[in-house]
Amino acid sequence: MIVSTAVTVMALGLSTDVQFAAPDFDRWNYGFNNTPGSRSVGSTFSAFQSGYPFDDRDGQVLIGFITGSQVDSGYPASAYRVASCSLTIAIASDDIPYDGTLDSVASFDPDGSGDDDAGRPSILNGVGFRNGWDGWSFGEDGNFGEVMGAGVRNAYPFDFDQDGLARDISNNLTDNFDPVPWSVGQINDVAPGEIIPAYSIMNFEVDVSDPDIQCYIRTALADGLLEFMITSLHPASKPGSGGESNYPDWVLKENPLVDLGVTTPAGMLLSFDLVEPTGIPGDVSGDGWVNVEDLLATLAAFGRCPCCPEDTDGSGVVDVDDLLSVIGNWNG
Repeated sequence: MIVSTAVTVMALGLSTDVQFAAPDFDRWNYGFNNTPGSRSVGSTFSAFQSGYPFDDRDGQVLIGFITGSQVDSGYPASAYRVASCSLTIAIASDDIPYDGTLDSVASFDPDGSGDDDAGRPSILNGVGFRNGWDGWSFGEDGNFGEVMGAGVRNAYPFDFDQDGLARDISNNLTDNFDPVPWSVGQINDVAPGEIIPAYSIMNFEVDVSDPDIQCYIRTALADGLLEFMITSLHPASKPGSGGESNYPDWVLKENPLVDLGVTTPAGMLLSFDLVEPTGIPGDVSGDGWVNVEDLLATLAAFGRCPCCPEDTDGSGVVDVDDLLSVIGNWNG
């Protein structure tokens, strides 16, 4: 049995570390998977230039945590201030060379001239949905969507482009762009190019300094469900191998070796502050006063600022209207 070590967050405004020992949802997000929520492993691989109408990032793994079971949900997204977020997951494969750096689109040229290191990295991004699905309804048994087609699956990994717009990265090779990973998987004590020992733990440290990623996590905490997608562009089989696997198989919570204590399911460590809104317009600090502290914070946040408490009108931009809200409600 998997027992979480986290403690329900009761105090507001205090920095809190919460450990999630196992995901609530983990599924192999692959079109030909008839048992998406009950498999022992999920694989990530590429179908780029396979000759079939599949996504470049064809095999994907979705990991989701119902945070509302341990973190108070229902507050505005701006009430959550995320200091760090990291996900760990075990790799069951024993034939994968370690690559902890992002490979560019150029590294997939037929002559391989753009890739100067062995292996392919595994990356983590947020999860987007289409066709009316969301994280709650998709869960572990939601419909994958169209199988024969690229860019049409119901759940997909996304990044944010330079304008802060969500972008499906499932076909970044075909569409010729370098995705922005939220994290590139790292493994301790394995040198680049070395074969990763089976059941090694890969760590994904999420870039919470990015304001759009920060907003994604804040919004998820407000909703009570935080999900990520792991993908890679490992070829689906070794050339001439007759189908021998050389792509990562990731341990899912249903793996029998988890119950035996040989390995662990995916886990997440989250560090955040929760500042309960006072309901006083212009009080962006949450201390009950509208004063110079709020004024300076609003001035410092000017510009596009998703999920910022300084964005008092929820426009996604801190501007003169928010500044006037602070000044107009001054009480300190």
